[in-house]
Amino acid sequence: MGLINWIFDIYQHTQIDQAKTDAAAARADLAAIRSSGGSVDGARLTVALEELALATKALQRTLVDKGVCTSDEFAKTLRAIDLEDGLADGRSRLR
Repeated sequence: MGLINWIFDIYQHTQIDQAKTDAAAARADLAAIRSSGGSVDGARLTVALEELALATKALQRTLVDKGVCTSDEFAKTLRAIDLEDGLADGRSRLR
């Protein structure tokens, strides 16, 4: 194996390890919104949704501020994604 392949292999393994870490963190976050009885804890779910809303707003603002897209382009893409499931309901189904 050449040096470039060896370096790339190390990089890939690092990425795989990071993906595993991220997946474990996501599972822990999901578990955190459940109560000890297994039902969804409404307060924890609200916090998780508020964090998601904050991250989404920050992403949108950054894209517009950096000139990657306009607010209108972002809204158009949002509407197109909303319609992917056949319903214009302002939501995207979790898969």
